[in-house]
Amino acid sequence: MQTVTYKTTDGNQIQGSFWKTPEDSNKPTIIYIHGGGLIFGNRDDLPQAYIDLFLKFGYSVFSLDYLLAPESSFSAIIDSLRTGVKYFLSHADDLNLQHNHYILFGRSAGAYLSMQLMAGELPESPEAFIDFYGFESLLSSNLLKPNALYSSYPAVSEAEVNQLVGNSPISHSSYEERFLIYVYARQTAKWQKMIFKNDNETEVKISQSILKKQFPPTYMCQSNSDPDVPFINSIMLKAKLPNAKLIPVTSKDHDFDRSVATGTIRIYSNVIEWLNNITK
Repeated sequence: MQTVTYKTTDGNQIQGSFWKTPEDSNKPTIIYIHGGGLIFGNRDDLPQAYIDLFLKFGYSVFSLDYLLAPESSFSAIIDSLRTGVKYFLSHADDLNLQHNHYILFGRSAGAYLSMQLMAGELPESPEAFIDFYGFESLLSSNLLKPNALYSSYPAVSEAEVNQLVGNSPISHSSYEERFLIYVYARQTAKWQKMIFKNDNETEVKISQSILKKQFPPTYMCQSNSDPDVPFINSIMLKAKLPNAKLIPVTSKDHDFDRSVATGTIRIYSNVIEWLNNITK
């Protein structure tokens, strides 16, 4: 694994982790974007077993950190990720790759951010998109109200959150360091206010024309009992995408692939089989 610094902002180094296939491969690289509600998480949250599976079948992996809210604005978050993708596109030779073709893979908020990147401006479009339990819009009506799962947790106070939020940009955190900020955001329905802090900031509205022109073949996978992001969001997105496959998973967990098991390895193997068919 190779660590690269692709952007520095206010003294904060934003980094990526790169795993190259053991043998030379002409397959596109998977650019992975982690979840965490845009508030917590880091580039190393994808279990190594899944990375090893991608590598085995010829797909190098480039995993990106990015700026986190609420210390950074939504536009700064998107800009940091766009810079990461641009870094990859212009450094394929340095990474000893045959070319800079790539696939976007996002889990949860990482899938949402991937969609925002594709709906905005990217120098080169991905060849495919893997969406694990993501959402098309942070402004979906069923994400604007308090979440039942997080409301069942002990209440997190604003004072507790203020102690956890820093005064400078952050791009890498553990689950333990900042998860309570996310719980507070979902308990109080202040999630969107913590992301879109300025009146002139909002997400890119993904129109039907954008979906048709700018979205590549898409593989979607989500629990049909997801307690965090309602499954209906994926059903509605799939209906609008011209070339998408939606695989429901029977699980009560949002991130059903958090722990590696026989069933989750099978899920990732199915993703790779799909990729092999569209990247020949």
